[in-house]
Amino acid sequence: MKDTAVPGLSTETRRGFLVLSLPAQISWQNYAGIREEVSKALSLACAGVRGTPRGGVVVDFGDAVLLDAAGLVLMARAETRAQLLGCPLRAVVPALSAHVRRALHLTGLDRLVPVFADVGSATAAPVPEAPPGEADTTHVLDAIRALHPGDAGLTPTPPAPSELMITTTAAGDGDHTVVHLSGVLDEVTVPRLGETLTKLVEGDLRHLMVRMHDRLGVRCDPLPILLGIRWRVAAEGGCLALPALPARLREIIDREGLGSVFTGCRSLEDRALSGAGAG
Repeated sequence: MKDTAVPGLSTETRRGFLVLSLPAQISWQNYAGIREEVSKALSLACAGVRGTPRGGVVVDFGDAVLLDAAGLVLMARAETRAQLLGCPLRAVVPALSAHVRRALHLTGLDRLVPVFADVGSATAAPVPEAPPGEADTTHVLDAIRALHPGDAGLTPTPPAPSELMITTTAAGDGDHTVVHLSGVLDEVTVPRLGETLTKLVEGDLRHLMVRMHDRLGVRCDPLPILLGIRWRVAAEGGCLALPALPARLREIIDREGLGSVFTGCRSLEDRALSGAGAG
């Protein structure tokens, strides 16, 4: 068992799986550090998945207590990345940890991430041979917000017309493409944003920056889609930068420790914020 930089969190390898045993209490206070360790484990396990034997990552909740929504958001984000990497992700929740099992069930997380009673069964179960897919955790994040109002980040706002204006410009350096957003990001328009970014990536554009208008309405969580695009371009040496974010989205990104994830290369953000490439 190897201790990590996060107090109470340790890792070990069992039957080809990387097992992370979580601290006794999980909250936004230690969320960023735990998320970083899970991300590292997924990256390492992904390298193993592409060779042999095929393993994955097991997150062992043990006797952990969920003080807020952080542990649930952690699993939702981890599943998104696990699917994109093609890496199996499993959770261990002992039968006595009824509160954790109930939370996973009420939010639908147990339908995305297989839940086992102990590490032995989690690492013994065979890994299905299935191609990597795209995890849609939107409904899970909505359910987390319902369980923890105001705690999981973005809160509901009065309905408004679903209108999202998307324009693209060249950043002026020959490599980067700037995607400008104005209007409303909601359950109707976020998928359209995902389709637009996917088309850009499929068109061999690997260096992207999404600039959100200061009055952009954010009525649902766009991070699953943005994270998916970010991991996809990063795997090919690209980047996805998010400068000048709306305050509510900046708050959740900072709280989840994702600020360093959404940065451009070659000081793209500095150039963009100074007005370059806004043609």
